Amino acid sequence: MTTTHDQWRAHARAAQETDRQVRRLYHLAYRIAPIGRILTNPNATADRVAYALTRIPRASAAAARLLTRPGVADHLETPYALSFLTTAERALTAPSTQLLKTANTARAAATAAAANNDDLRYVLFSDIEDRCRYLVDAAHTGWTRHEHATSKAVLDLAARWGLSPDAQPTDGDQPPVPAHIAQEAARRAEIRTRCAAGIRCTRTTCLAYGAVWTHDGTGQGPFLCPGCIPAANAERAAHGFAPTLKAVPGGVPDHARYSVTLYNGSGPGRRTVTCTTPQEAQFTAETVRPFNNTGYTIHVTTTP
Repeated sequence: MTTTHDQWRAHARAAQETDRQVRRLYHLAYRIAPIGRILTNPNATADRVAYALTRIPRASAAAARLLTRPGVADHLETPYALSFLTTAERALTAPSTQLLKTANTARAAATAAAANNDDLRYVLFSDIEDRCRYLVDAAHTGWTRHEHATSKAVLDLAARWGLSPDAQPTDGDQPPVPAHIAQEAARRAEIRTRCAAGIRCTRTTCLAYGAVWTHDGTGQGPFLCPGCIPAANAERAAHGFAPTLKAVPGGVPDHARYSVTLYNGSGPGRRTVTCTTPQEAQFTAETVRPFNNTGYTIHVTTTP
């Protein structure tokens, strides 16, 4: 049968429309690909994970609608376009996604535990978060049987402590914790008790807590206990430094803030944490370890 000019134009328009719909499908799937990679990032935050978990199903629904258009499902470019979307869809049910959700839940729970001075829960939840993020990172190179077993163990532990959607209600008794977690929590509690007296004297030969803020009349001086001030002045005089250090009259103002600078003692890198009390500042200095060889300094700022 001879094809008329009008029929040829109709076929051309239909082919153009199919190509346009396939391009829409391709752009949709291509844009969703980096969103799917959020679920494989060990440092993904709760907001980013929630964003990916919302956007990927929406993209899948939109792609399904496009596939119902005439000619789209049978187009030669459709499988390639769908490959981007398929990768993102697989991430929704991958083990790393559940680990990321558990890690972010554990981070929020650890923050709340720290605010309540609950050392056991802080240590436990921080450990669960670290282990979950490690496993997400290890998934890039493939898991061994050891990683599979570790994933099951950490998710089971999180569930027993109410950190996962599969958590089962407990009978009020505290679930057991690994021995190393209990030991670390006891260590933090011991440090908290020591820091109750205040900031530690900065002289390396002194281990006393409750040091006072000093100055030399030209700028902020170190924190020293009263017994170390004369010895520090003697050392300064021997090196030709003047004037002498004195305790700040009235001590640290009530509205002052404490700036704890944590630095890498064997390389580049530093981090600053702002605290509201001397006890919090000293506790932060002794428990936060962002580097393998972490040192610290504590300064006072009067910014409210």
